[in-house]
Amino acid sequence: GEYNAAEDVVMLSDDVLTSVANATLVLIDGGEREKLAVLFQFPQFLEHCPDETVNTMIPEICRDAIKWVPKLQMASAEALFYAVGLRLPEAVAKRTVVASLRILQTVASAEVFDAWGEILSMVLPQIQKEDVMQLIVPATKERAVSDKVESRRLAARIIGSLVDQLHANEIEEQFLESAMTLTNDEDGSVRAVMAQSLAQVGSALPLSVCESRFWPRLREMLTSDPDARVKASAMRALSRSAEGHKDSASTAACFTSMIVPIFLQECENASKVASSDLRTIEDEVYLMLEIFAEVYGYFIVAVTNSLNSDEQWTLALNSLRRMVTCNGPTVRQWCAFNLPAVVLTCAHRRPDRIKGVLNALSTDSDVETRGTLAKGIHEIVSVLADSEVLRKETVVALATLVTDQNNQVRLNSIENLSLDMKNLSRNQKNKESSKELEKVFSSLEMLSQDSWRTQEVLSRELGNMAHFCSQEVLCNNVAPVLFQMARESTYLVRKAGMIALVNVVRYIPDVRRRDHILKHFRSQWARGKVYWTRLAFIEGAFRAVDVFSRKLFRDLFAEELYNLVHDPVPNVRLRLGVLFERMIPVCRDSPDFLKALEKLSADEDPQVAAEAAIVRTHLSEFKGLSEEALREDIAKEDAEKKFFVRKQPKVQKPEPPLPDVEKEKQPDVKDSSPSGHGVGVSSEGRARSFSSRPQGEVLQGAKPTPVVNSLGTNPPQQPPIQVPQPQVPAPDAGVGAIPASAAPAQQKPASEAKPKKGFCACFS
Repeated sequence: GEYNAAEDVVMLSDDVLTSVANATLVLIDGGEREKLAVLFQFPQFLEHCPDETVNTMIPEICRDAIKWVPKLQMASAEALFYAVGLRLPEAVAKRTVVASLRILQTVASAEVFDAWGEILSMVLPQIQKEDVMQLIVPATKERAVSDKVESRRLAARIIGSLVDQLHANEIEEQFLESAMTLTNDEDGSVRAVMAQSLAQVGSALPLSVCESRFWPRLREMLTSDPDARVKASAMRALSRSAEGHKDSASTAACFTSMIVPIFLQECENASKVASSDLRTIEDEVYLMLEIFAEVYGYFIVAVTNSLNSDEQWTLALNSLRRMVTCNGPTVRQWCAFNLPAVVLTCAHRRPDRIKGVLNALSTDSDVETRGTLAKGIHEIVSVLADSEVLRKETVVALATLVTDQNNQVRLNSIENLSLDMKNLSRNQKNKESSKELEKVFSSLEMLSQDSWRTQEVLSRELGNMAHFCSQEVLCNNVAPVLFQMARESTYLVRKAGMIALVNVVRYIPDVRRRDHILKHFRSQWARGKVYWTRLAFIEGAFRAVDVFSRKLFRDLFAEELYNLVHDPVPNVRLRLGVLFERMIPVCRDSPDFLKALEKLSADEDPQVAAEAAIVRTHLSEFKGLSEEALREDIAKEDAEKKFFVRKQPKVQKPEPPLPDVEKEKQPDVKDSSPSGHGVGVSSEGRARSFSSRPQGEVLQGAKPTPVVNSLGTNPPQQPPIQVPQPQVPAPDAGVGAIPASAAPAQQKPASEAKPKKGFCACFS
């Protein structure tokens, strides 16, 4: 109808919008439109005032919702959806359960019934077992035999939610017969929900119950039920309940006689469907392929000890290869999700059948697929790092993801980069292994130009992996990138970069090359013309106190730190005072330290002087290092003497200069005069912005249903480094050829990437 502003718009006052108490009063005494407006604002109240919202507003909703009109009841269920996922107080959780039961008992609207039924099932794990037995169990039994479809569907949903609240024998005693009855319900939605609940119930109940009751019925639903939703739910339930009993697979005959044949039959079906053009198949067929790709990991883990022949393994893994190269993006996403489980169970058995899969997924045209793979790549690396057949492909795939054109994919791939380097470096025996890993480090300069969040994660990971890396990698790749990110980005990135840099310096054995980096650190940062460089040096010194022995810390950092007591910016001197407190065990006997502390004590800035007074108090109370601390320091010093060596410089290759931080564009914030101390430590750096460009084309033949890209795009200015990509080998005879449409998108060669002018790529 015609829009009526007076009817459809309500203005809430600031007193209501900024006060949970006032908003709750509106729920009590307000009109229908005012109540609806408050309920729509519930997520904001919960985010900004969680305790008051939970303890004040939710009880009022639970008390009065039974009296509200269906529109308000629906809005209240939608509001509570944001709360029931949180940990609620026991009393509030119980009130929510009681309110749900009351509304479910009286409501006429099927939509409202389903909404409040979902609230009930979500909040059940938060109430006491006694309440479950008194309130939920009787109501669920009653609804399981109701003549209303909504009630039976809710009972099927609740049975699955009770797994965490009741013991297996209690579930079997109270609900086994009801569950079996609901799997034969005349309504398809009830059968589908009950089958879905059996995924949890079947994992909790003894294997004998699954073997005799659940699995035969689920197999029947999978093969003969006319409703595709029921078939999909049955497949999920079979795979997850079988995975829940995987420890019994080698001794239980039911796995060999029931689960393995079901799995192999679905593998054969998936191979045939995935080899075809998915644009031409029926929706129900595509749905079953999608569901099988989703649960493939559960199945393979469950049956891995029950596949006894090469033919079975070939059929199982060929189906994976077919799904990896099909033209259904969602299917490939699930393959990427399940790959860690596949690698863990199959890599040592049939590495030849997995070869090429990792590479195909890492170069997939769908950004969601690459992002999913990148999120779990560390688990894959931990298994394949020692594989003679798959190690090289693993390193190439990791390098490909690290240099991906999408920012979120790159971020996902470097979140555990230090762990990846640890696993890849654990069995290095020759120079060939070091060269192999350089493919990963060659992309660091491009990553250094990413968003500040990516830069912060990268800095952290580079610091954590310093002791796994060779001196050449640390000097040629890691240290220059840390300096570049620190001078171009935000405060948080600079802080993370300086902490990482100290770790890097600790693990460069050549004293000459180590001192070359530190010379740049002192000249360009400790004596920098802008205050944030000097603050960054202090942040690095905080880490150095923990990393180095007392003697080496004094030799490398103390002199420059003492000079900073004369810094013109109060914020620098204030941060230095905080550092001096950490330096008491290291420098308390140094005359220069005491002189510098005296200078801070007389500082004209009251905050600096107050901090210095705190340091002096702690200094007077310090009784010396404990025996354990002394032993730790001696051990550090001995380790440093054995680790660091002084080599003669190469005359023909003098050390090139590091990037000059003063030549870079400075932030808007400038040094303040000695008398002003309003300069704060903030995000002075600027975030880079990139013009977006299209990602790789989605494979031709993708299912018309669009796949939402939640990763977003933020491509780098430089194209990714081209890494040679081997083709996925063709599966054994009898399986169709890989569709040409599934070929990975072409990338620009690395030769087109233009390095940043003036960037120092190495230390001689």
